[in-house]
Amino acid sequence: MKICIHRGTREIGGNCVEVEAQGARIVLDVGRPLDAVLDEEVPLPPVAGLSAGDDRSLAGVIISHSHQDHWGLARQIAPDVPLFMGAAAHRILQEAAFFSPAGADLHPAGFLNDRQPFQLGPFRITPYLVDHSAFDAYALLVEADGRRLFYTGDYRGHGRKSALFERFVRNPPQAIDVLLTEGTLLAARGQATRTPSDERSVEQTCVRLFKATPGMALVVYSAQNIDRLVTLYRAALQADRDFVMDLYTATLARATRQSAIPRPGPKWPRVKVFVPHRQRVAVKNAAEFERVQWVRQSRLYPEDLAQQKERLVMTFRSSMARDLEAAGCLAGAAIVWSLWPGYLQTDQRLQAFQARHALPLVHAHCSGHAYPLDIQRLVQALQPKRIVPMHTAAPAGFRKLVAPVELHNDGQWWPV
Repeated sequence: MKICIHRGTREIGGNCVEVEAQGARIVLDVGRPLDAVLDEEVPLPPVAGLSAGDDRSLAGVIISHSHQDHWGLARQIAPDVPLFMGAAAHRILQEAAFFSPAGADLHPAGFLNDRQPFQLGPFRITPYLVDHSAFDAYALLVEADGRRLFYTGDYRGHGRKSALFERFVRNPPQAIDVLLTEGTLLAARGQATRTPSDERSVEQTCVRLFKATPGMALVVYSAQNIDRLVTLYRAALQADRDFVMDLYTATLARATRQSAIPRPGPKWPRVKVFVPHRQRVAVKNAAEFERVQWVRQSRLYPEDLAQQKERLVMTFRSSMARDLEAAGCLAGAAIVWSLWPGYLQTDQRLQAFQARHALPLVHAHCSGHAYPLDIQRLVQALQPKRIVPMHTAAPAGFRKLVAPVELHNDGQWWPV
């Protein structure tokens, strides 16, 4: 078995790994680079048969999770190349496609299931459900030619699903020849690039912020971050407020099909839905009225926002600014930024909205990626013969953290 990391050895995101054994090949992730400009056309990595579907040695593509830096080029894959991903991740992307370019209907040939192996040619692949900010995310054990490769995808040990990480380090797969592990939060000297935090700390911070805000609490977060949705819902209840989703977020919550995920309906009386103008127009133009009918019992209208503003935690994004301005519900409001702080610098519409209304803005966020301590715990559990870092801007930092580390370049083939 041999490997080529087409992208990711010295950058965060854009993951693509090709694995070959006995004349057959598989691809792990086909991510769009994070530094690609919106609407920029990015070619597929040079994997034979990936775009044309004309090479029978390509047994399939496996998508680890639903973040664009891992699946974002998958629309360009030839339709007859078998594609595999988590079933819930597929549903989330499929529903997201109606609202956003961050979604797609990828027509998988099969679905990943936690610790249930499947065969692709000579490759035996075992998915491991992991704690990550994307719902239904997997690490992958790949076995062929008597060798064992473990690809972490993206993972962490401090999210709402941290029990998955603890279960893994207690009972990891054995005899790993090569570990491909992410190092998003690793700096050149092996330390963390951010102060460690976790979802429970975000929840506690939000409870305090929601209680201290006299008007509506507007929270900016990713609708696909289901962990964060649960965190914010729990914080809203503790602050004795209703939690308001937009239609996009409500639709993705329903797509999880998990009974423990808050969503509109009788089981969740304190979950409300506001449908912004942009989403109403999209539903009308598509004549897909079921998209709003199912939330009608939980729906709030502009006049409700104004009347109930001090009792609401509101899912917000800058495209909703005019809706809230027209509703006259911003007196005493505050913004909670629950994303990576760097994204705020590029959201000029939100900055302008904040300035127009002199709204206070506070940060309440934790990363979706592993801190150095959890990387060390993962390595200690797996005891791999070799460690190859990727999804990192500081691969050399691994040598300060774990051993034995070897570095490779994008496009380089090497044996497992």
